[in-house]
Amino acid sequence: MAQDEGPSSPLREVIAQTCALLAPRQCPCGEEGTWLCRRCASLLDAEPRRVESSCDALQVLTAARVRQERRGELSLPAGVDHTPLLPVLALGEYAGDLQRLVLAWKNGGMLHLGPRIAPALAPAVTQLSAAAGVAAPGLVPVPSRRSARLRRGEDHTAELVRAIERNDAGRALLVSARPTTAQDGQGARQRRNRRIQLRGRRARAAGRRAQPVIIVDDVVTTGSTLRGMHAALSEAGMEVLGAVVVAAARMPSPGTDLDSGA
Repeated sequence: MAQDEGPSSPLREVIAQTCALLAPRQCPCGEEGTWLCRRCASLLDAEPRRVESSCDALQVLTAARVRQERRGELSLPAGVDHTPLLPVLALGEYAGDLQRLVLAWKNGGMLHLGPRIAPALAPAVTQLSAAAGVAAPGLVPVPSRRSARLRRGEDHTAELVRAIERNDAGRALLVSARPTTAQDGQGARQRRNRRIQLRGRRARAAGRRAQPVIIVDDVVTTGSTLRGMHAALSEAGMEVLGAVVVAAARMPSPGTDLDSGA
């Protein structure tokens, strides 16, 4: 029988085996006898990768050329140049076992996976904060709609930032935020302009201090939610250092991937 990773005592294992009679231990991938098998645990050991270049909604137009130009030895074709709005770090692609792990934690009732995901995201937070010369950034979770929180039984991203804080990578900043536009049934342009509203004393206080913050979410697809969070936090006066997510819907190809330490 597969064993759970990490330190354990005989008494702890006896209790776990007894509880397993009522609620069998099973990894999101289907392996029995463990809450998280070695293969799935290894996904959380992955080096964080920069993924913002694959998020369409995060691209900002920075230059336009109606004809070919030469800059030194470079020949620039007619066209437009885009620069990502903010750096985004992810552990891997939202597919296969990593997708099953995220869904089990997010929607499948396996809330115990949050404390296992948090230590995996802590290095990504440290990378972004070190690049900005910040010791303890505020960690702002992407808000969920009330109906989603009630369905899941908790605010999973808020619990995630609390767990990251316990790993000494930053400080949870649970500002009152809510999406003002839904994404279901929206076209690409409407999703790109998603709006998020900040309210409450914590947001105002963090804005007055120009507090540096990092956005935390589960999955990034087009980046529209991160764009909306960036706009809301920046308008409130906070300095957004970047975002960390568990998985990205698309990973950059090796030729276009950015250096994770940049």
